[in-house]
Amino acid sequence: MSIVLNVGLAPRVVGDPDAPSTAFPTVDSAQVQAGLDAAAVELAELGLDFETCLLDRSDHAEEQFRAVVSQRHYDIIVFGGGVRLEPSMTPLFEKLINVARTYAPKAVLCFNTGPDSTVDAVRRWWPRG
Repeated sequence: MSIVLNVGLAPRVVGDPDAPSTAFPTVDSAQVQAGLDAAAVELAELGLDFETCLLDRSDHAEEQFRAVVSQRHYDIIVFGGGVRLEPSMTPLFEKLINVARTYAPKAVLCFNTGPDSTVDAVRRWWPRG
């Protein structure tokens, strides 16, 4: 069974008034959680395992991702829009990509555009042909 790892901001971080998102000002934690839940169901129906690595905005986010991605083989890694499209997150996003290249060199890297497009991102690359 292929394994998908979704990497993004933890729902509790999204919508934090102390760290507002300029990329997704109207997205809240409930929308992020609903997107994760829906993706898990739909990807399971496709025969894919779905795991998450939900990050905060701390200096430890890179290490948190490294700990997850170094523990098992992932076929597809989806990077969420919260870490990819938010300008303040660019340095972390660059670190995450390089960690993925180091610890999961054969994984397909793909990118969603919001909480409801994770499955679309996976479908662009799975099944691998």
